[in-house]
Amino acid sequence: MKKEFLFHRPEYVCLRRGLLFVILALCMALARFPEETFAVPVRIKDMGKIIEARDNQLIGFGLVVGLQNTGDSRGIPFTDIALENTLSKMGIYPGGRELGARNVASVLVTATLPPFVKKGQRISVLVSAIGDSASLVGGTLIMTPLKGADLETYAVAQGSILVGGIQADGGQVSYIKNKTTVGRIPNGAIIEKEVSVTFLDQHNITLVLHSPNFITASRAVTALQQNGFPNAQAIDANTIKIPLSDLESSDLVATIAAIENIKLEPDSSSKVVINSRTGTVVIGEMVRLFPVALTHGNISVKISTATGGGFGAVQQEPPLNVQENESKLVYLNPSATLASLVNALNEIGATPKDLISIIQALYESGALVGIVEII
Repeated sequence: MKKEFLFHRPEYVCLRRGLLFVILALCMALARFPEETFAVPVRIKDMGKIIEARDNQLIGFGLVVGLQNTGDSRGIPFTDIALENTLSKMGIYPGGRELGARNVASVLVTATLPPFVKKGQRISVLVSAIGDSASLVGGTLIMTPLKGADLETYAVAQGSILVGGIQADGGQVSYIKNKTTVGRIPNGAIIEKEVSVTFLDQHNITLVLHSPNFITASRAVTALQQNGFPNAQAIDANTIKIPLSDLESSDLVATIAAIENIKLEPDSSSKVVINSRTGTVVIGEMVRLFPVALTHGNISVKISTATGGGFGAVQQEPPLNVQENESKLVYLNPSATLASLVNALNEIGATPKDLISIIQALYESGALVGIVEII
């Protein structure tokens, strides 16, 4: 007696056909997935900020001590002058002698002062050598006032410097990795003066976008109106005003937090960014390619040294050997998606370096619709 499998029974035939239909539909959907794009909602906080909440840049001149014979040489006079002034404030006078200490280096200290920070809080600073110091590894920055554009002191920096580079010399061999004349002090500066943030417009909350865009500004206004701010209005491609009359409560902090947490779909990029030094190519989602025919071939040029002939001489290669590989004319007919553009360029078999010249040629011919930016 033959055994009958479960799925061979008539009552399971319909179920089996239904499963096959679902699997086939799933495979077709996965095959179309690279051609589709999905917009990702983004918070208003990540696309803009309150106009009054701005950063401020700080800068200061300081000295780094404790270096192991890698500091500034005697050819840097301001290092000795700064060191003498520092010692004289401590009651130590060199007596007119040149110090010439190679364990001291002059540096510029820079930092960014975020909004709403208070006295006693800390920020990180960047330390950069300005003399002929070879390395800041192992150095310590002594007390350095950091001033703003108004020449007022807003922070004081001090601490051990973290350097990510390595430099070593040994006879005729030297090894250098990354920069050794630039370092960082995490939380190395203490805030001494606050920058007050006041709302200049007493009737509106003003939002400014990081990148001006009319489409994104319009979508942001629509999202604000749908989330309880009916009178929100876009002034231009970069500015959005929300009247204070729309606020349901007097808690301004909670209201701003609610505004920043509203999500919308920003406008997609139509830009192609090319880094010719590294061969990096970044293509925005809205870049389009019209149907176009182009050819891409490789030419190999080989130059060899040719020696004189004679009896018994070995046959040498010709001095110049040019070999042109067979190249075909490729017709690109992409659809209106970024994935199709990438697939069309990959069809040619071009490397990232080759894509730079190809994209430039497509842009000049008018077949590529977008903004090409070379950095």
